[in-house]
Amino acid sequence: MKRKSRVIWIIASIVMFSASIGLILYYLWGNGYLKKAKTAPASPTYVEFTYPSIDEEDIAALTNQTTEPKEQQESSVPSVPEETAPAYECPVDFDELQHANPEIIGWLYMSEPQISLPVLRSFTDDTWYLYRDAVGNYARAGSLFVEHEYNTFDFSDPVTVIYGHRMNNGSMFGTLQATLSEKDYFDEERLIILFTPQKTRIYKIFATLPSDSDHILYYNDFNADGVFEAYFDEIFSESGVDVRLIPEAKPSNGDHVLVLSSCLWGDRSRRYLVFAKEID
Repeated sequence: MKRKSRVIWIIASIVMFSASIGLILYYLWGNGYLKKAKTAPASPTYVEFTYPSIDEEDIAALTNQTTEPKEQQESSVPSVPEETAPAYECPVDFDELQHANPEIIGWLYMSEPQISLPVLRSFTDDTWYLYRDAVGNYARAGSLFVEHEYNTFDFSDPVTVIYGHRMNNGSMFGTLQATLSEKDYFDEERLIILFTPQKTRIYKIFATLPSDSDHILYYNDFNADGVFEAYFDEIFSESGVDVRLIPEAKPSNGDHVLVLSSCLWGDRSRRYLVFAKEID
């Protein structure tokens, strides 16, 4: 009987030890301690919905034109009367996308890290796209989305927050922190391109930082006097690991700011934030 009890005790101890090791490894994996993803898997496709291909040369031409100094644009490009201005041409087929899902409001593109994904906005449920793909099917990676309670569909608010999971395989915003934390990443201007049915918006990244999980738009009314300036004054007072600030690109009242928000590597209870200012 003693021998049998001893065997049971040994087996139970081995099981408990193995379970403990498994939990520790899962914690390390889930919080990103084991490896930071720098590449993302190919975007999925669906019968009803196909991710469009955006030509890199078109992107380069677009960004070069957009970031050209205003004085140079005015001197080199003849003025066009408003009534004869060419119609907006977008490389993303929003007619097709919104036929598949009318809640697709934009397309976010970055060349480094390589992100090219639709942005969703539910008409009724701000948690819907946490675990839903672009056509509403269940997906653990979810989608990039904004909250209808706090942001409009056309990205015209003073501050717009786009949420996305930090997936360990690099999908969604899984590659953001690893790439933007590289030492020489900001040696050149870094842009985020947001295609919408109305216009193409170009944003210049001016800050990245770890943050607590407080809801930015719930606690800050950026339409109220002084809130916008006070908030970004506080951002530019931050310091520490993964905090990158570009003072000359700091936004001022009247600017439009885009925030990319995902879980922080090493601590899923906190956020990693990327701030970018729309440029003319």
